[in-house]
Amino acid sequence: MLIAASSDIHSPKYIRLFIDSIRNLPVPDLFLLAGDLVLRGAAGAFDLIHEEVRQNWEDVPVVAIFGNEEFENTKRKLKREYSDIIWLDDEQVQVKGVDIFGTTGVLDEPTAWQSKAVPGITKIYENRMEKIETFASKHPNSILLTHYAVGTYTIDPVPNPLQLTSEKLLQSLLDLPITVIHGHCHYAPQWMYKEENLTIYNVALPLHRGIVLLNV
Repeated sequence: MLIAASSDIHSPKYIRLFIDSIRNLPVPDLFLLAGDLVLRGAAGAFDLIHEEVRQNWEDVPVVAIFGNEEFENTKRKLKREYSDIIWLDDEQVQVKGVDIFGTTGVLDEPTAWQSKAVPGITKIYENRMEKIETFASKHPNSILLTHYAVGTYTIDPVPNPLQLTSEKLLQSLLDLPITVIHGHCHYAPQWMYKEENLTIYNVALPLHRGIVLLNV
């Protein structure tokens, strides 16, 4: 199956990269969007993405999740106004025979802002991780579509990496046949990591300067 994947478009910030890429790619079987699609909660800016997708890949199923720049009111508006998109928020779906769990993801260390502004954020991450682990154990050869990274192999080299990713989640998934597709990190020394049956892809638009095509 040919899967197109992208994230961190931060529309309208990187919309030119997105447009130039989608217009020069073959039509995929499925398109996955791994969060931070709009800039700072500007839900209306998703229209620029949506228009290009439907003009170029009219009948392609699109599965999308939310990043840290899709605020709660942004999520509601996106779900309401773009109902042809399959929006996942700690939920699962099967598309063309592929099981997908979509989530903003897990951080081993909440950011300073999250610790102050999101009540119970540590518990939220713990519950989310349990849902992901349950899904992965019951659905072999599936896809985890997450905004935050899994493990430290495909992220920016920063002083506090566990505020970008979850090493705990990586360890829990290592023995399972699953493909992880994530964004969030605009720079990384490598964009793919494979160990045993686990494969991780960072599909951030600024990292690749375009949409990624994967044969999964």
